[in-house]
Formats: sequence, structure tokens, C-alpha cells
Amino acid sequence: MPRRTPTLRHRLEYGLFRAVEAALRPMPWRTVQALGRALGLVAHGVDARHRRVVRENLRRSDLGLSEVEVRSLAQECFAHFGSMLLDTVPMLHLEAEEIRRRVKLEGLEHWDAAAAEGKGFIVLTGHYGNWEATALGLSLSGRSFAVVGRELDNPLLEPHLRALRSRFGNRVIPKAGAMRETLKAFRKGEGVGFLIDQDALSRGIFVKFLGRWASTHAAAATLAVRYGVPVLPLFSTPQPDGTVIVRIHPPFHAEASGDTERDVWIATQRMSDWIDATIRQDPRWWFWMHRRFKTQPCEGKPSLPSLPPPEWQTAVPAFPTGAVPRHR
Repeated sequence: MPRRTPTLRHRLEYGLFRAVEAALRPMPWRTVQALGRALGLVAHGVDARHRRVVRENLRRSDLGLSEVEVRSLAQECFAHFGSMLLDTVPMLHLEAEEIRRRVKLEGLEHWDAAAAEGKGFIVLTGHYGNWEATALGLSLSGRSFAVVGRELDNPLLEPHLRALRSRFGNRVIPKAGAMRETLKAFRKGEGVGFLIDQDALSRGIFVKFLGRWASTHAAAATLAVRYGVPVLPLFSTPQPDGTVIVRIHPPFHAEASGDTERDVWIATQRMSDWIDATIRQDPRWWFWMHRRFKTQPCEGKPSLPSLPPPEWQTAVPAFPTGAVPRHR
């Protein structure tokens, strides 16, 4: 990919980042989080566009929320991501032991079971909780993996994010050419992380998510079906004391009936069901600011994927009861 020339806006954003970084480094951890929450609440008050997106997403989900609950959750969403944003900045410089204290891991035996198959595996997660802290905590436990992700729009900030994500052995696979690099990782028996909870536009397939059709990337499901690699769901949950608990769930395998299109759709729906179930337990921690449902089925638009046949929808295995514990 050709090197992008920074614009004036990029330079201003970078200058602000470095100033914030310098100001936060001497601050106590809880102070940084509290400041981030306060800034998030300010953003909730002044950012009318994203406030409308959050509220509309909440209203049109099937969570059964009252208007009072919608407005309260919208505020909490902004506060959480303000806190997460500021909390992430100092992580590039924190000592390893401090990060271990803040990120607590549960279910490492499930990670080891997926790795023991020797085929590589898919790390399934979403924009829920604190995904940056999750990756650092796992790598510090000796369980490094690769993550498929897009570069930041700002070329001056991208090296800092990449340095954070790869600090303790993880690595980033750019979306361009991701399939080749993912297969290389599988051949080494490594895990590769996929976050599939953002709108895939016309490049996705439609699955049900929070009660609505949502265009969803199917690359992870395609790999699970074609290569038989296990899928390992894991999600992080912020705690009242400011720490994060990462819960790793038992791995599962995609069905391989021989009808690849059907199997990929079912696997994508099952992966989305994991994210859906996690959100339902505590909606505060999901990234509601994203226009997840922007792409909708529409008659007469051949560029959009078609809806799955009813027989596919009834073939999806029931989500395991109690698989996602109620958050404390």
C-alpha cells in the first residue's frame, strides 16, 4: 500500500494525541478513566449526529427498551467509550504487571483446547468492552495471536496503534491481503482474531442480529467451513473497580455438509449469535455509535446479497443455554 501523505488535519490530530498522551502518563489509572467518562458525557451532549445513531440503534433493536432506558444507555455508551479511549492511550507505556492487574482472564483452558488441535483457530469477538486491553492481556499470558483490521485514516497515528497492538507479541493483519496472511497463521497453528459486528455493505451476507437483518462479513465463516478450524468466542466486560474480565468460551466447529454457501451462512449466523447474546446480557459495553444496520435488504438491488432461504434459518443450532454468563 502506498504511503499516504499527512494532511493538516492529520498533523493537528497527531499533535493533540501527543499532548493528551503526555498529560495522561503521570495520572492515576482511575483518574484517567473518570476523566474519560466525563469527556464521553460531554460528547454525548454536543455530538448530536452520533447521539441520534446510538438512540436509533437501541430503539430499533429487539431489546424491548423503554425510551427512558434508551436515553440512559446512550449516555452510558458515550461514557464507556470515552473512558476506554483515554484508558488506551497510556497502555503503550504501562508495565506488563500493571496490565496483568487490570485485565483478568477466565477460561484459558478453552484457548489451549483450540490451539491443541494444531490447525490454527478463529478468535471471535466484537466491538464490546475493551478489545484493545483484551488483546494485550492475552498476549501477556503467552497466548499471542493475529488480528485482522483496517488501518487508521490518520497515517501519523497508525504506527502508534500498531505498536500498541503488537507490544507483547500480537500482530496485525491488514484487511488487504488478509486471506493469505491468515492461512499462513493457520499453518503455524496460530489464532487469528475477527471482529464481525460492523456493517459489511454489499460485500457481506444478511444474518439476524439484535432482531434485524444485518450485512455481515463472512470471511471468518468461510475459513471455518473450508479448513475446519475451531471458532473460539471471547469477550471482555468492564468491572466496577475499573478492571476488565476477559471470558473465553469453549470452541465450536462450523458444520460442513458439502453445501458451502449454506454452511457459510449458518456459521456466520452462529458467530453473530455469540455477539448478539453477549450484548443482550449488558448492552452498555457495545459500540452502538456504528451504523450497524445501514445496509438493509432491498428488492431490485442485485448488488445486495439475497436473504437466506427459510430452511437455512431453521437449521442454525440453538444458542447454548447459559453459554454467556450474566455479567456481574
